[in-house]
Amino acid sequence: MKQFLLILTLILLGGLLFADAMPDFRLSDMNGKTVTLESLLGKGPILIDFWADYCNPCKVAMPYLHELAEKYPELTVVLISIDAPKAQMRAKNYLKSKDYKFITLFDPEKSLAKRLNVGTPPHSFILDKTGEIVFSHVGFEPGTQEIYEETIKKLLCCKGVGHSGEDTEHDCDCEEEAREK
Repeated sequence: MKQFLLILTLILLGGLLFADAMPDFRLSDMNGKTVTLESLLGKGPILIDFWADYCNPCKVAMPYLHELAEKYPELTVVLISIDAPKAQMRAKNYLKSKDYKFITLFDPEKSLAKRLNVGTPPHSFILDKTGEIVFSHVGFEPGTQEIYEETIKKLLCCKGVGHSGEDTEHDCDCEEEAREK
């Protein structure tokens, strides 16, 4: 178990070193209001999850994503539907029935999805507060959220997003990691 956590930590830290920028976007939300990447930046980490109404693993992931959003108030969770325009109402109704507090955007032409090479949903990205992609994952099964959470905790602790380092609520050990380097 310790080896697994060490390997996971090294992978996550390696991802933080070789980040790519999220392309800027302008997508409509549930109410037709335009949301840009810039408007989401600065608060803390952002978890972007591309999904579709027909995708069962996407729907399985949503309660876990909701839990992460509740546990880490600095985290912004954004769901981006890649449903065709005709299926958007079904996607909107599904989300309304679940009462999730996500920011929900629509990419019916898949313009952003194509720029990020998103093929089959779910495809999740975790960004730091500046918009750098630090983690990408295709698919979802229970347990995947633990990997997401480790990445989020590293961003909150090591990047100084919303926490000053003395906060132990998120198991910050970045000072110790820095000393080891």
